[in-house]
Amino acid sequence: MGLFDRISGSVINKLSGEHAPKVQAALDLLSQHGGLPGVLAKFSDAGFEAQVESWIGDGANLPLTAAQVKKALGEDTLTEIGNKFDLRSKEVAVLLADYLPRVVDKLTHDGKVPQSQSALMMRAVSLLK
Repeated sequence: MGLFDRISGSVINKLSGEHAPKVQAALDLLSQHGGLPGVLAKFSDAGFEAQVESWIGDGANLPLTAAQVKKALGEDTLTEIGNKFDLRSKEVAVLLADYLPRVVDKLTHDGKVPQSQSALMMRAVSLLK
């Protein structure tokens, strides 16, 4: 585990309290899939570019369905996330469909996607304050 991982883990635990495992799982997901740009690319590549652009841009966020999440991320990824929280992959897809558009909207408030894990962490920390 690198220095950045130890620091980010400490910050997450301090700022997000009981939600720390969920926040850490989200950051792990992002990290495993090329950061926020990589996850957003998966959704764009799966045919959901309009949704992704709406989350990053100004205005209303286009919705996402559980089926769209499954198409973009795949059953294996959803199962892996579900195993961390004792949830079925279907439940994970529903939760991601609900939260992902809102989280991306908040993390890209200036219309720019953080390109590095450290930039993403800085934005996430500023939101938790």
